[in-house]
Amino acid sequence: MKIGVAHFGCASAGTVQIVRTLIERLSIQEKTVYGIEYNRVSKEIELKELTSKGFSSNLGLDGYVLSSFPNDIWNEKTSVLEDKLSNLDKVILLGGSEAKINQFLPKLLSVPISIFNSVEGSELTLGYDTALNSIVEYIESVRDTASSLSYGKVRVFNVQIPGNGLSKLLLNSALAVEAKVVTNTSQEEIEQLKQHIRMKEAKQESYTFLLMDQSVDPVKLGVHFGEFDLDWKIVEIDESQCGGPKPTALDRVIANQLKKAVVDWSLSDQPSGQLLIQDNQVLFRK
Repeated sequence: MKIGVAHFGCASAGTVQIVRTLIERLSIQEKTVYGIEYNRVSKEIELKELTSKGFSSNLGLDGYVLSSFPNDIWNEKTSVLEDKLSNLDKVILLGGSEAKINQFLPKLLSVPISIFNSVEGSELTLGYDTALNSIVEYIESVRDTASSLSYGKVRVFNVQIPGNGLSKLLLNSALAVEAKVVTNTSQEEIEQLKQHIRMKEAKQESYTFLLMDQSVDPVKLGVHFGEFDLDWKIVEIDESQCGGPKPTALDRVIANQLKKAVVDWSLSDQPSGQLLIQDNQVLFRK
């Protein structure tokens, strides 16, 4: 039996654990696992046999990780995928909630992995808790520095996190650090932010946090605040910083549950479907 695995989004330690366990367990059953990857140099879709060589024993990012497959390429190159995957018996999609599921695919399993917690029907996704904690810890480290210094003016920290559109990651990060969420540069929202800064000035508070995703340009945002005497700072947190080599305890629990469910599905006659996390349990849904 030949099983293909494609990974979407930033690699996480939990993803490494799932891939490693899948390869180790299936090799015992004399089944072959292939990584489905997109070569960004040759612009070709490739299948690469995966082995356990080079895996380390700890749960970290130093073991083998599949190269992230771009969602847009997956959705555009239907005919190429059909040809490349025709000899596979099963395909596992790690993440890829935006990837189109084409009927030509063999038996397919979707696994809820996303830093945005955006898989419909799943209460959690692997990677979300680690991303949320990483963002909060990073902002709190900035707060420690900001609160120890006085500039005689309000320091505005524009914190830009991954994503393009309102997400649970954006909203819950803002709630955790008491930051103002910026979703656009409409006149109404700009006026609300100005009122927020005036309040900070009136209270003689030395800093504030504005939290936004990549749909908002903090440089262009700053143009609207020329009437204020501000120290306008930009802090960028990219997707790799959200993944991190040290998953939270919750993500470790989720990873252990998912890797068992992925292996069980790979070795069974279950039909195509998806794994979901509900009530802290991993469920299979057709």
